[in-house]
Amino acid sequence: MLRSIILISLLISSVCALHWEMQKEDSTGNELEKGSGEIQTEQQPGICKVCKLAMKKLKKQISNGATLDDVKKKLAMVCDEIDSLKSLCRKFVYKYKDTLVEELSTTDDARTICINIGVCKKWVWS
Repeated sequence: MLRSIILISLLISSVCALHWEMQKEDSTGNELEKGSGEIQTEQQPGICKVCKLAMKKLKKQISNGATLDDVKKKLAMVCDEIDSLKSLCRKFVYKYKDTLVEELSTTDDARTICINIGVCKKWVWS
């Protein structure tokens, strides 16, 4: 009998702890808000990957003498080259367009650009 009570108590506390952790994640505010179409940084699945893919492609396409208009045109078309994440890419580009144009005019690499705008986390050991 005592064994059953202990087992049930452990089970209940485990379920409560799991529920509390899930509530904590939901309340961070870093997920895609339903129906708003807004991208929230860092926690949005795939956003860091989309950023790095798009910035790598753009860095290869943009020459050193490219004008801001050239950068804007290429930025508008880059998502067409990312098939599986095209929708997320378009939302990302729309939200960060002005910042991306500025960042792409620097010598920063794709990873640094994505960290600078806050969609990728900076790794401690790198």
